[in-house]
Amino acid sequence: MTPEETFSKYVEDSYTTFQTVKEWKQASGRPAVGYFPVYFPSELAHAMGFLPVGLLGASGKIPLDRATAHTQSFVCSISRSVFQLVLQGNLDAMEAIVFSNICDVARNLSGITQRNVQRTRIEYLHLPINNTSQTAVPYLRSEYERLANTLFEVGGVRLDTEKLRESVELYNRKRALEAELGMLRGSRPWALSYSSYYSTLRAGTLMPIESYLPLLERFVEEAKQVEGKAMDKIRVVVLGTFCEQPPLGILKAMEDAGCYIVQDEGLVGERWLGRIPLPQGKDPLTALAEGYVSNPNVLTVRYHPGLDKQQRILEKAREQKAEGVVFLTPKFCEPALYDYVIGKSALDKEKIPYLHIEYEESASSFEHARTMVETFAESILFD
Repeated sequence: MTPEETFSKYVEDSYTTFQTVKEWKQASGRPAVGYFPVYFPSELAHAMGFLPVGLLGASGKIPLDRATAHTQSFVCSISRSVFQLVLQGNLDAMEAIVFSNICDVARNLSGITQRNVQRTRIEYLHLPINNTSQTAVPYLRSEYERLANTLFEVGGVRLDTEKLRESVELYNRKRALEAELGMLRGSRPWALSYSSYYSTLRAGTLMPIESYLPLLERFVEEAKQVEGKAMDKIRVVVLGTFCEQPPLGILKAMEDAGCYIVQDEGLVGERWLGRIPLPQGKDPLTALAEGYVSNPNVLTVRYHPGLDKQQRILEKAREQKAEGVVFLTPKFCEPALYDYVIGKSALDKEKIPYLHIEYEESASSFEHARTMVETFAESILFD
């Protein structure tokens, strides 16, 4: 089986059954922890023997009847589909599920899940709000310690400093390879389809890292060898896909309609952290907290008063030589819509074309989106 086939298998499995997680648990005798995006310290869970598993929704593969009965109709699709998976027992393979304060819906989803499901441990990670405060690092470190205590109660393995150091190095390698793949995608998008690129990243939220890294290394090397030929398409940056993931069909429709997606926010929480430096004698738990608090990159659901989101959007477009920006936002996602308002005013000033499309993960027809993108691409190509 090729790396691409393996990645696709894991992604398809994550929509409903999580059979690969069950097989890993049976073979290893170790527990699994599911986490709601956007950010989760996978290194910490890995060091304690857990398999960290990203919960990114069911992508329209299951009805949302039970979840809809418990939630408002105006909440995002990913929250309802993850909740539906929990209620149906599809996530029983997870000994614990962790939510965080990335938005009001994620915050409240932890509570409603805890009330309705007793068979799984539900935990909540409080991420710092003011990342410029001197207390942000020690505060987050204490939150990591609290999470480690919960995972110890669930899995029976205490956090070991040396194992955490080893896990951080593994995930540093993972993020470096994913960044390399992203740069390849930006420089030669015709050599790597977006669906292959995306499936590769998403599989990294599901697979044991020891299995994922060799396949990722092989995939990156193979992608470098692909020649391909550039087509007459516009280069676009896609924003808004940081949490709820759009159906691959809408992204394929965008490419078919005349776009190269040279950078996007899909699964950005898995790769935005970058390398966590671990000098000799450095406490890895503190280093992990510093990596989150001090990260200079913009993450939509993370407030940092020292970062200018408008400027960063313009920088992204310039770095990638983008001819346009597409705001692809989930319905009812307030953080994404806030960023759209912030971003479009900056793009207007710089006269950079942009397009706004809303989606739900359960969408199955993309003709309207395709028509919008075709018109957008043609207006740039023939301007």
